Amino acid sequence: MLSDLVNEHPGALSLSEFFACLDPGVFPGGTLDGPAFWRLLGTPRLKPSVLMRHGVTVPEYRYPIGSGRYAAGEVPAISLMTLPPLTEDPDGLHDRIRAEVTGWGPAPVSRHYLRLFFWWASSCGRDVVVERSGASLRFLPDLLAHFPAARFVHVYRDGPDAAVSMSRHPLFRLGVLIGDMRTELGVDPYRSPDPRHTELLPERLRPFAPGSLDAAALADTDIPLARFGDMWSRATGALRYLDGLPPERLLHLSYDAVLACPVPRLTTFGRFVGLAEPERWAARVAGQVDRKRAGAAARLSAQQAEELRLACAPGSRRIAELVGGTAAAVR
Repeated sequence: MLSDLVNEHPGALSLSEFFACLDPGVFPGGTLDGPAFWRLLGTPRLKPSVLMRHGVTVPEYRYPIGSGRYAAGEVPAISLMTLPPLTEDPDGLHDRIRAEVTGWGPAPVSRHYLRLFFWWASSCGRDVVVERSGASLRFLPDLLAHFPAARFVHVYRDGPDAAVSMSRHPLFRLGVLIGDMRTELGVDPYRSPDPRHTELLPERLRPFAPGSLDAAALADTDIPLARFGDMWSRATGALRYLDGLPPERLLHLSYDAVLACPVPRLTTFGRFVGLAEPERWAARVAGQVDRKRAGAAARLSAQQAEELRLACAPGSRRIAELVGGTAAAVR
């Protein structure tokens, strides 16, 4: 939602899921020349390729299969989620980026990223770059290390509501099951693929391995809601890395507050990230905020709600300590 709203501002380059597209291998060490940097940007990643080949629908995967150049399972990393919202011709933009970066000399990856962002924004007349990746807390230490001048927006949400949303999303569902497969195999099969993994797994987990993924099984298998609450709570442990960031570099933004009263919250966000005329932008895009996306956990049974509250409690406490008041979830 936030990336789409930022994309409505004529002065902002909104990079939705840019770093998420490049996972794993987002921040390699050492130096890379231009062709190596392009391989990082363009090489399809295993997990989305497997999901797309097996017909799993992920809302964030926006590449136009059927009308675009690439088939399911062959989509370049940055073309999967980041490029399609920016243009009706993601393949053309992909080619322009490739032509630019492959001529660059050796540099650390952070310098390549910054050069890419500045070139990209300049080429389309934008002066602010906003990257947003869901569940990006896993990148937080690297983001802080590689971009010491960047501003950070911490978007958080009611914990049980976040867990209910996660329980419906194929990537989070697969994430829980990958945890179970890692316990059995000792490795994440989507990061260290091996054709033997399927036969080494117990029968209940075989439909979720890369070589035998079953889209219907992924959608239908019963996963207790508390598992998603636990996943979310563990992710909030990374919030400790935000300690010490000065107010001019860190904004806490409540998703629930944006839903309840979008204009002032979006105005605050826009002002913080440097959008021109943030009040006008916020007033113009506020109608696109789906204000019905709150309160999903309130429709659970009393037992489910209590189990989920307990699972989310550690993360809720961490956020409350960080931002003050009552907060219960994070993206």
